[in-house]
Amino acid sequence: MALLGLFIGLLLGGLFWQGPGIVVGAILGWLIGREREQSIALRQLTERLTRLEALPIKVPDTPISTPALTKPAFIPDTVITPASKDIAPISAPLTEPAPPQRVTTPRQSVPPTTTAATPSSTNNPALQWLLRGNPAVKVGVLLLLMGAAFLLKYAAQYVRFPVEIRYLGVLTGAGIAAGFAWRQRNDKPDFAHALLGGALGVGFLTIFSAFRLHHLIPGGAAFALLAGLAACAGALAVKQSAQSLALIGLAGGFLAPILTSSNQGSHVALFTYYAILNLGIGWVAHARAWRSLNLLGFLFTFVIGTAWGVLRYQPSHFSSTEPFLIGFWLFYVGLSIVFTYRRQTDSKANLGTLVRDPVDASLVFGVPLVGFGLQTALVRGDAHAMAWSATSMAVVYALSWQALRHRPSMALLAQAFGILAAGFATITIPLAMGVYWTCASWALEGAGLIWLGCRQDRKLSRTTGYALIAAAGLIALAQLQELSSSDSWLSSALIASCVVWAASWLAGAAVWRNRPQSPHLPLLGWGLIIWLCGSMATVLHFVDKPYDIASTIALLAGTAALSTGLARILGWPALRLPLLGLAPLLGLVLLQSAQQQAGPLQHAGWLVWPLALLVLAGGLRYNESELPRAGRQFAHVTSTWLFGVLLVWTLADSASRVGNGSAWPWAGAMVAFGLLLAGLASRALQLRWPARRYRLTYRWHAPLPIAGLGFILLLIAPWASSGDAAPFTYLPLLNPLDLGCVLAAYGLLRWLRLPYCRRRLAPDSAAIQAILGLGLFNWLNSQLARAFHHLADQPFQASVLWLDDSYQAALALLWTLCAVVVMLIAKWRRWRALWLAGAVLIGATVLKLFLVDLAGAGSMARIVSFLGVGLLLVIIGYLAPAPSAEQDKANDQ
Repeated sequence: MALLGLFIGLLLGGLFWQGPGIVVGAILGWLIGREREQSIALRQLTERLTRLEALPIKVPDTPISTPALTKPAFIPDTVITPASKDIAPISAPLTEPAPPQRVTTPRQSVPPTTTAATPSSTNNPALQWLLRGNPAVKVGVLLLLMGAAFLLKYAAQYVRFPVEIRYLGVLTGAGIAAGFAWRQRNDKPDFAHALLGGALGVGFLTIFSAFRLHHLIPGGAAFALLAGLAACAGALAVKQSAQSLALIGLAGGFLAPILTSSNQGSHVALFTYYAILNLGIGWVAHARAWRSLNLLGFLFTFVIGTAWGVLRYQPSHFSSTEPFLIGFWLFYVGLSIVFTYRRQTDSKANLGTLVRDPVDASLVFGVPLVGFGLQTALVRGDAHAMAWSATSMAVVYALSWQALRHRPSMALLAQAFGILAAGFATITIPLAMGVYWTCASWALEGAGLIWLGCRQDRKLSRTTGYALIAAAGLIALAQLQELSSSDSWLSSALIASCVVWAASWLAGAAVWRNRPQSPHLPLLGWGLIIWLCGSMATVLHFVDKPYDIASTIALLAGTAALSTGLARILGWPALRLPLLGLAPLLGLVLLQSAQQQAGPLQHAGWLVWPLALLVLAGGLRYNESELPRAGRQFAHVTSTWLFGVLLVWTLADSASRVGNGSAWPWAGAMVAFGLLLAGLASRALQLRWPARRYRLTYRWHAPLPIAGLGFILLLIAPWASSGDAAPFTYLPLLNPLDLGCVLAAYGLLRWLRLPYCRRRLAPDSAAIQAILGLGLFNWLNSQLARAFHHLADQPFQASVLWLDDSYQAALALLWTLCAVVVMLIAKWRRWRALWLAGAVLIGATVLKLFLVDLAGAGSMARIVSFLGVGLLLVIIGYLAPAPSAEQDKANDQ
C-alpha cells in the first residue's frame, strides 16, 4: 500500500505540478499509503478481538459443589452416564461427588454471526453508507434529486406557468415529503431518513435555482435561506443520529449549483455558497464523528473548485479566489482535529471501546495535498510565492502539532501534523533557495528526523529521515559536475557534500546511541561515499596533475584518521570501520599510479606514503580492542600486501636508476621479495606486535601469496633479463640479477622453514621439494645461457642459442652433471624417488643428444657432448646405483 501510494503520488506530482511537486507527491503518497496500511491492520485487529469475544466459554468438566441445586441455563452437548444408579436423598449432607464419566461428542466451531461489512465495503465509506440500512430508497432519492434538478431546468425553459408558482409547487412537494418522512421516523427510520434528506436536497435546489436562474430572491436572503436549510438538515440529522439524512441533504446542496448552472454565474457566489454548506458540516461534525459527511464536503468542495479552476480561472481572479482556497484549507484542517476529538470522546462514552480509524487520514493528508496543488496552480511561475505558501502551511501544521502533542488522545494526529510540517518545510527550501542549500537543508532535516524518531521510537520519522539524507546525497553527487565552473576550493558542491557527510554521521551516531538494533551502517557508508566523492572531485580539479596521486593518498589517510578520532567523540564504534578499508583503497591508488607510470616516491609520494602507513599501523594498534576480529585480520593481511607491493615497486624503481641495464629493476624487485619474506619469518618480528598477536595472519595468510609471487618471479626474472649490470662489468654469480635471485630464494626458504609452515606443508613436502628443485634447475640453465651471452658474445635469445653447437654441448653436460648430483644425493639419503628424478633427467639428456646433437656429429662440440655425457653416465653407474624399494620405503618412514 505504501509503495502504491508512493508511485501514485510521484505520478500525480509529476503530471500536475512538476519540479518539486514530484517530491511532494511521492512523500505524501507514501505517507497516505502507510496510514492506510496501519488503518487496515488496526481494523483487522479489532475484528479479531470481536470474534474472540464472541466465542463460547468452555465449561470445565469437573462439577463444582454448590449449596443448592439450580436449573441449568443450557443443555450441554454431552451425555452423562452416572457412576451408580443410587441417588442420595436430598436431606443427606452434601459431599464432593466423584467426577462423572462423560462421553463427549466433538463440537464443530461455528463462527459468530456479525453484521460487520465485508472488508471491501468497509474500506470505502461511501459504499459502506450506501449498502447499510435501505439501499434502494437511498439510490432512489439520489435519482429523484437529479430528476428534480432537471425538471426545474426544463420548467424554466418550456413551462409557461409563472415562475413563482413553479417554485412554490416544488417547495410544497418537498414539504409534503418531509412531513411524511417525519411521521415515519420511528416506524421506518431508514426510509424516513432517506426521504427527509431528499426533501431537504430539493429545498436546496429550489432556493439556489430561484436565486441564480430567475433572481426571485435577493442574494442576502438566498444565502440566509440556504444557511438555515443547511442548519436544519444538520440539526435533524444530529437529533435522529441519521447520517444518511445529512449526506443526502448536503449532497443535494452541493449539487445544486452544478445541476442548475447556466455558465454565467459568479465564482464568488459559488464559493460563498459552498462555504455556508461547509459551516453546516462543521456544526454536525462537532456533535457527531461522521467520517462520510466530512469526506462528502471535502470531495465536493475541492473537486468542483478544481474543475472551475481548470475551465474558468484567469489570473485576474486571484484576489477573489485565494481567500476561499485558504479558508477551505483551514476549515478542513480544523475539521480533522474535530473528528479525532469526537472519536475519542465517543470511545470514552462507550466505556473505553477500541476506536477504529481514530484519525481521518483522507482529510489529514488529502487536504494539504490537494490544497497545495491548487495553490501551486494559482501562483504558477512564481517560485517565491510557492515558497511562501509552503512556509505558511508548514507554520500552520507546526502550530497544530505543538498544540496537540501533549494530549495523549491526539498523539497520532499530532504526529501526522508534525510530519506534514516537516514535509512542507522541506519543500520550502528548494522553492526559495538554490540546489546546494536544498541539499544541505534536507540532509540536516533528515538527521533531525532520525534523531527524533529514535528518541520517540517513531519508525515513520526515521524512515523519512533516511529518505531525505539519501535524496540530499544524490543531489550533491549530481552537482559535482559543476565544479568545472568553480574558481575556488570552497565551492558550493564541496560544502553540500560536507553537510551531507556530517548529517549522515551525526544521524548514525544518534541511531546507535538510542536504537542500536536499527540500521546505522548505511548512514556511515553513505556519508563516507558522499564525502570521498566531493572531496576527491575537488582535489582532482584544483590540484596539479602530477600531485593528484599524493593528494588522494593524503585525503584517504586523513579521512581514516578523522573517522577514528570521531568514533570516541560521537560514541559510535562503527566510525572505526573506515580504517579497515584504507589499505584496499590505497592499493587502488597504487594501481592508478602505475597506470600513470609514476614511481611511488615521486611528486611528494616520499612524504604521503609513510604518513599513510603510519596512520594505518597506528589506527590498527589504537583500535585493536574495538574493531571486530575478522575485520582486524583482514586489515592486517591487506596492509602487509600493500606494504609488500609498495616495497617491491620502490626498490625496483630505485634500482632502475643505478644504470640503464635491464637487470637492475628485476634485482630490486627480488631483493624486496627476499627482504619481505625474511622479515616476516624473523624471530624479532614474531615476538612483537602485531605478529605476536596475529600469529596465523603473519605466518601464513599474509606471506603465502607473497611467497607464491616471489617464486614465480624467480622463474621469470632469470630469462626476462640478460643480467646486464651496467655501469658495472658482468660477473657470474656476482651480478645484480643473481644476487637478487639468491636473496629472494633465501627469504623463501626462511619462510618455508618456519615451524608452523613446516607442519602445515608436511603432507606436500615432496611436491614442494620437487618444485624448488625445478626452480634451481631453471636458474642453472639461465646461468649457462647468460654466460654464453656475455662471454661468447651470443645474443640472449632462445632461437639463436638453441642453434649454437657449443651451447647445446654445454647444455647436455649441465643436465648430466645435475643428474649426477641428484643421484648422488639420492644414494646418500637412500631416496629412490629422487634417484628416479635424476634418471628422468638423464633420459631427457640422451633424447636431446639423439634428436638435436646428433645432427652435427662431425663438430667438436657434438663429440664433446657425447663423450662427456657417456663418461658421466659411467660414473653415475659406479657411484650412485639405484636404491632398492625397501630402502626408499624405510627412508619415507
